[in-house]
Amino acid sequence: MVPRILSPDSLSDTQQDTSSKMTTPSIEPKVSRELPSIWQLKVFEAVARHQSVTQASSELLRSQPAITSRLAEFEALVGISLFERSTTGTYLTSAGVGALVRTKRILQAAREAVALVGSTRNSSPLALASSITRTQMQYLIAIEECGSFRAAARMLGIAEASLQRAARTLEQNLGAKLFQRTASGVQTTDVGKEFARRLKSINNQIIAMVDALNAYELPKEQCVTVGVLILDPSILIVNAIRELSAQFPAARVVVVNGTYDALLSKLLRDEIDFMIGVLKHPDPAFDFVEEPLYQEHYCVVAKRDHPLTREKAVTVESLRRYQWVLPPKGSPRREAYEHIFSEGAPPSASIETYSLSTIRITLWDTEMLTVLSWTEVLSERRFGLLAALPIEVPWDGRQVGITTKREWQPNEVQAAFVRHLKRNAATIGGASIRGKEAKNG
Repeated sequence: MVPRILSPDSLSDTQQDTSSKMTTPSIEPKVSRELPSIWQLKVFEAVARHQSVTQASSELLRSQPAITSRLAEFEALVGISLFERSTTGTYLTSAGVGALVRTKRILQAAREAVALVGSTRNSSPLALASSITRTQMQYLIAIEECGSFRAAARMLGIAEASLQRAARTLEQNLGAKLFQRTASGVQTTDVGKEFARRLKSINNQIIAMVDALNAYELPKEQCVTVGVLILDPSILIVNAIRELSAQFPAARVVVVNGTYDALLSKLLRDEIDFMIGVLKHPDPAFDFVEEPLYQEHYCVVAKRDHPLTREKAVTVESLRRYQWVLPPKGSPRREAYEHIFSEGAPPSASIETYSLSTIRITLWDTEMLTVLSWTEVLSERRFGLLAALPIEVPWDGRQVGITTKREWQPNEVQAAFVRHLKRNAATIGGASIRGKEAKNG
């Protein structure tokens, strides 16, 4: 009759009898560290390879709950999540990728170690290696280190009978002779010595992997993707990016320009983290959240040496003499333009564009006029090409702010970027009021 190979599920480490412990004054019992077993490593590797618990359970001939339980135990031992679970599969985290590399090396070493013993079992070396429990591994290493069962039992702080049972079960499962009787007691054979040496190396690799994963720090996602409305408050964005880069040198900011509807659609699909621009109170059904930053003000703008820049006060009638380049109807700048000429017919807007560069070049090459926000004026001052005219735009304008999805939870880098935006927005909002007062003064 061929002895039955005991599986890891049928022989757990806790099934070893440790009820009658032996103590010796000269030998202090060795404290065992709880580590993953080869079987748990094999389960982890199979799930990672298939990206599926279902397929792994089919390959390993275990139930899905059993595989899920082994994975949970493994992750608990290493102290970090190794998989991201979703409806489409089970995928490795960044920590899991590193763990898989080490696991493959360990399983290969286990396969080679078992192949060395010359097993009489009709099973693959890895299958036999996976049947070795943590207790059996620990006991065999102790027997080899101490030179006898009796000394190993003293070091481990267990009864010699318990050690013998575990050792004989290991020998039976592997189908190889690992121990022999000598004049000084039961000792390991030459094969057993080499096998114990290799298991010790495997044990050290497992310890190194667990230590590395215990110390693993989840990488901070250092990317912020922000949707910015065309004709954006660029100085606000640029200042916030500069401050974020000083705080997080590895951070990356992706600025996506677009119309309000296009960016809102991207936000809904999680293609951007948040939007910044005028607040338009989107449909509550989509559960967006708006946070005001400052009240925008608008200015009539011309090229630096435009005839109107030489006047101390510009009237609405003098503005009617010039053609305008403006964004399309419905935009805040277009609304500001319409408020300027609320009485009587407005002058011709012969060019309609959202492009700030097109507006800038057009104004520089002609005597046309436009409307820009105060934040745009602050940006244009750096180029020295355009100037705000001394006339008040009779419209308070819309609020500029941040639009997010209600459930958005920013990471550390994203939260820092938002804080920089808010701080710069407060500065810009104050400068906008002062600029308006200066024009009226």
